[in-house]
Amino acid sequence: MLKINDALNLIAANNNLNSLLEQMTSFLMETSSCEAITAFIVDRLSGKLIFKTIKGRSIDEETFYERINVEKRIAESVLSKQKPQWFDENDPSEELIALRQIYFGDLQKILAYPFFNQSTPLVVILLYNPAADIQPLLEQTASRLCTEIDKAIEIELKDFRISRLQSLIDVIRQLGATLDREKLLRMIIDYARELLNVEACSLFLVDEQTGDLVLQLASNVDVNINQAVEQVRVPAGHGIIGYVVQTGDIVLVENAGQDARHYANVDQKSGFETRSILAVPLFSHTLILGDKLGKIKERIIGGLEAINKIGGVFNEDDKHLLSSFASQAATVLEIARLYAESNELFLDVIKALTAAIDAKDPYTVGHSQRVSDFSVEIAKELQLPPEDSQQLRIGSLLHDVGKIGIPDAILQKSGQLDQIEYARMKEHAIIGTKIMGQVRMLSNELPAMAQHHERLDGRGYPAQLTEAEISLFGKIVAVADVFDAMTSNRPYRKALTIEEAIEYLRGEIGTQFDHACVEALIRAYQKGKIQTQRGT
Repeated sequence: MLKINDALNLIAANNNLNSLLEQMTSFLMETSSCEAITAFIVDRLSGKLIFKTIKGRSIDEETFYERINVEKRIAESVLSKQKPQWFDENDPSEELIALRQIYFGDLQKILAYPFFNQSTPLVVILLYNPAADIQPLLEQTASRLCTEIDKAIEIELKDFRISRLQSLIDVIRQLGATLDREKLLRMIIDYARELLNVEACSLFLVDEQTGDLVLQLASNVDVNINQAVEQVRVPAGHGIIGYVVQTGDIVLVENAGQDARHYANVDQKSGFETRSILAVPLFSHTLILGDKLGKIKERIIGGLEAINKIGGVFNEDDKHLLSSFASQAATVLEIARLYAESNELFLDVIKALTAAIDAKDPYTVGHSQRVSDFSVEIAKELQLPPEDSQQLRIGSLLHDVGKIGIPDAILQKSGQLDQIEYARMKEHAIIGTKIMGQVRMLSNELPAMAQHHERLDGRGYPAQLTEAEISLFGKIVAVADVFDAMTSNRPYRKALTIEEAIEYLRGEIGTQFDHACVEALIRAYQKGKIQTQRGT
């Protein structure tokens, strides 16, 4: 007896739940002479039984989960009765018949024994072919270890919640690192899957025109399946996700196949089996303009699904976690939408402005847009970062904005300009820089406007800068501007061929143009990325 007490005291000293259960089941295997033991823990959040450990006779992988599911049903029955139960070889229940088929050996009896700390259920263990007098040992074990198991469960639960909270904070921080919509959508479902520990996640967004739910992304499935199911549409109000979006409720479904709301079309297209679902709405807060200070309107823009919990079942903590995450995700998506719309509006205004300037001269219609397109392609060939390419796109669009201050008589003159007229025309670089210099958010774009007529040899204008003084933006737009001018018709000459323009650019490398920028434009042309005024 002393030896058993010492062993139990040693086990009780361990406050790690997994280690405690491993040591306890190993101890029972050694002292009870049983052939195998399976242990289930009662999940503190859901009240469901979760498989923890198995000892003794090995079983092949194919029948392992089948055995665990059968054992779980036995353990659930015993747990509901709150007392140990013996099952012998004559028991007619489905579970025992199934176990006798799975268990390779002479299955004579099973003892299912629940552990309680007062009225709180903790663990259920199943012992295969134990000795008839095993119950006193189990009672002694339960008496000594139940309090310690209870404490270990609480410690594990506390650590789990802290870890999840920290993960949520880290994820929210990562979501704020980009406003690219496609990247955000992918990050949202990937992070949701990791946070909830599920097989897959799906994100649906409401189609504002039809009200349908469009499946944007699905994670942790085969790439080909992803491509097959993305953009699948679920009619408004249909499916579990449709119910969630329509009502704003959080829905937890343990058996999707038995829920009448389950929309099986996605499963059919993907070949993915949806067993359990936790679905939450994506609430967004939109600013409605018109009032003195504006007002905030809450609306549901879609829904997020976590599918098939790994190693357990969905619980209340999962609902709170996914709901909190979805709230943050919806906010970031709304900010990204507003950013994209404001950026699109900004570009539209700039394009309208530059189109109006180009229209003052019928021979330069579309010039600013083409120069912008060429400049962006050069930037891609030079592998500039996306943010630089975007700034270059805007700066090159505005490179001739200063022509707004040049008299129409000069802009629309059909012949060559005289020296006075040419000197006046050259002022457009300074005028444009002064005009756009008043816009604070365009400070990085100004070099494209100010320096696109500078030359590497210092004979350009307006500041006679030399190679080291000219910005990369200025060098890029200089190449794009001259290339478009040479390949476009002018009142005093016809457009040159692409080959003639390229020959000229290469001939001016090192004096007028930067070598890398010229070769980048040529590569872009060879890849079919360059469309001149003539359409080639």
